[in-house]
Amino acid sequence: MHLLRRIAIRHRLIGSFVLLSLLPLIISGYISYVESSNAIKERMRIFSTEVVKQVSKNVRLQMARIEAESEPLVLSDRVQTAFAKCDSDNEMDQAAARADLTRVLLEYYGSFDFINQKYFLDKDNKIVDAQVFSELGSGIVHAVERAPNMRGRPYWGTYDDSVGQRSMVMLRRIYSKANNKLVGTLFLGIQPSHFSTIFDDVNLGSGTDIFVLDGMDGKVIVKRSEPATAGDGSVFELALLQEIKHSMPRAQPVGFVSYSGKSSDHYLAAYSRIPGTTWLVVSTIPFDKLTTEALSVRDKIVWIGLLCFLTSIALAAIIARSISSPLEKLVHTMRETKSGNYRNRMQPEGNDELTVLTQEFNEMANKIDRHNAQLEDRVNERTRDLAEANSKLKALSLTDGLTGIANRRHFDETLLSELNRAVRTQTPLALMMVDVDFFKDYNDFYGHQEGDACLRRVANLLQVHSRRASDLVARYGGEEFVLIAADTDVATALALAESIRTSLEAMQLPHERSPLGCVTISVGVVVVVPDEAQTPEMLGRMADKAMYRAKGQGRNQVVLAGRNVAA
Repeated sequence: MHLLRRIAIRHRLIGSFVLLSLLPLIISGYISYVESSNAIKERMRIFSTEVVKQVSKNVRLQMARIEAESEPLVLSDRVQTAFAKCDSDNEMDQAAARADLTRVLLEYYGSFDFINQKYFLDKDNKIVDAQVFSELGSGIVHAVERAPNMRGRPYWGTYDDSVGQRSMVMLRRIYSKANNKLVGTLFLGIQPSHFSTIFDDVNLGSGTDIFVLDGMDGKVIVKRSEPATAGDGSVFELALLQEIKHSMPRAQPVGFVSYSGKSSDHYLAAYSRIPGTTWLVVSTIPFDKLTTEALSVRDKIVWIGLLCFLTSIALAAIIARSISSPLEKLVHTMRETKSGNYRNRMQPEGNDELTVLTQEFNEMANKIDRHNAQLEDRVNERTRDLAEANSKLKALSLTDGLTGIANRRHFDETLLSELNRAVRTQTPLALMMVDVDFFKDYNDFYGHQEGDACLRRVANLLQVHSRRASDLVARYGGEEFVLIAADTDVATALALAESIRTSLEAMQLPHERSPLGCVTISVGVVVVVPDEAQTPEMLGRMADKAMYRAKGQGRNQVVLAGRNVAA
């Protein structure tokens, strides 16, 4: 006490103020580090949990769409009748029914490129398609037998094929509409990449990863196309799975856990169970990514605090009260806004700069609130527009712009697909090459517009005469058209080609430059039951040669590869 009296009051006050100011600064720096770490972790927990919940919903919506598309198939009269015949004592009826079930799967799911396996199994869990390899078939049967009976509702699981590739599997037991007895099972193997695009637009920050984890064995089923981190493999994921299983009895199937990877690194993970499955959508982030941010916040706070202390010590005692009170209110309001509450506002007081700042903050919060609402509407609108544009673009890429029928690219893809199917099922495949007779003379005499109109009439005629939805009419190039007719024998193919030829002749479209006086066509037909050596190019050459034979023999006639049918 006596020692203090030797020091001037001014110096004592300054020294006291310095000590009292520095001590809180040091303490606040430490507390800010702890609080910021917890705040960042809590913010990450809330944000990542909401993200995995939304991703889980999106994955479930994709699954529900696949389920909904399968229901009309299993309840259709064609499938029900075929399964009923499979259970009959007539071996011919059984074989026909099995072949029809194989065809209906190809017709129904042939355009779904993300479905890499599609099979019907009978009530004894035997695959209907006799062309399936025994090793593959036994694996599928085992997957069906170990699946629980969901009484007609879809069941989702995983399946590892003979080469170790993992697929997502949807099983649906099929019951007879007549007696409600089990008649078979639909097995669909879906490529995980079909769901990975859901994750591509999810951005949780640097170092994070998001994937679908199998809750049974801890293996990753679906991951984003370009994962943020490589991970530590299955051990990494099993450690995560153990923490999730430990957490689930105490909480809902949505949560946040911490665990250690194979390299002893500490991780945080948010998870959300996909309803109706054992799968979990999981988002992970290394803990050191969060602490790095917290350390940066702490350092900034300390340096800014020291700088402000040195420059404002002379005036702090005078203006502290007038500044600190409204600033504390503003900081409190900003923290609430930072957590997502953009509707919180401050009441302006006075006429100083803090009042202006308060007003500006209120205006900024109003703009952010409106912007968020507008942004969400815009994102939804752009998403819809993009989906529509992609759908139209895909249709345009497979359609001939002049005639509106399939183009050469669509034809090449379909011919290859139908040829492969015919090889598997050993059914006849017919290909017709159609050429408009004297079309160059028609174009020169009537003009290109009338020539285009003529091609459209021919294309429309071919479309009208195509027998089934599986038949394909395409413009091969110039005045040449092609028609693919699956499961069509020679007699039927020739009758169809002749019907087309006579129908066009009956239309009597004037053609002054043709010896026949009207627009006619020459048709080359090839019908084969192909083997594995057969190629689309070979079929095309055979049909083309037959068509040129028809032209060489006087045009306006149908020629079968190897012989001709006179007009």
